[in-house]
Amino acid sequence: MALTDVQVKNAKPKSTPIKLSDGDWMYLLIQPNGAKYWRFNYRFAGKQKTLALGTYPDVSLGAARKKRMAARELLASDPPIDPMKQRKNDRREEERLAEHTFENIAREWWENKRGGWSSSHTAAVLSRLERELFPDLGARPLIEIAAPELLDLIRRVERRGALELASKTLIIAGQVFRYAIATERATADVSRDLRGALKTREVNHYAKLSEGELRCRRCQRRAF
Repeated sequence: MALTDVQVKNAKPKSTPIKLSDGDWMYLLIQPNGAKYWRFNYRFAGKQKTLALGTYPDVSLGAARKKRMAARELLASDPPIDPMKQRKNDRREEERLAEHTFENIAREWWENKRGGWSSSHTAAVLSRLERELFPDLGARPLIEIAAPELLDLIRRVERRGALELASKTLIIAGQVFRYAIATERATADVSRDLRGALKTREVNHYAKLSEGELRCRRCQRRAF
C-alpha cells in the first residue's frame, strides 16, 4: 500500500532500522537516530541493487516517486541502463563542467598566449577579462554560454559609450571559445554569431577639396 505524506512525516524511529514500503520496490528507511532515507531496490544484470533517492524531508514523497520513475525508465530503455551507473556518469559530467568554466579556460588561454605579447597588451587583455567577462560568465560552464547571453553582456559595454572596448571584448571572448574548441572542451564559437551585431563608431566625412583649395593649403603650410 502506498504511503501518504502524513505517514512519512509522523513515522517514528525504533531501536532497529525499519522500512515503510511505498510499493513498486521503493521504501522509506528509518534509522534509530530518526534519519529517514528513500531507497529503491531493483535488479540489473541479474544482481540486486539499491539506489539512494535522497533524505526526507529534503526529498519529499512526491519527489522520491519521480526519482523512482526516472530510474524505472532507464531500466526499461533499450538497451537497459543501470540507474546507479548513470548517476555516477552524471556526477562526473557535473564535475567536468565545474572545472571547464569560462574563467578557468580563459585564464589558461591567457597564460599560454602571454609569452608572445607585450607587457601592456598582456595587462590589457587580463583587465578586460576580469572587468567585462568574468563577473557574468566566469563561473559558467563555457559550453553552456549562448550567443544571446554574450551579446547582452557586450551591449552593456556599448551602453557605457565604450564601443571600441565592446569590440575588443568580443574578440577576446571569441579567442577563448576557439581555444576551448582546440582543446576539445567546446564545439562552437558563439561569438561568430554576433558578427555585425555591434555598433560602429560614427565617422566624420569632410567635404572634398578642389585642386585649387589643396594648392592653397599647401602654400599656407609652407608659409609656416
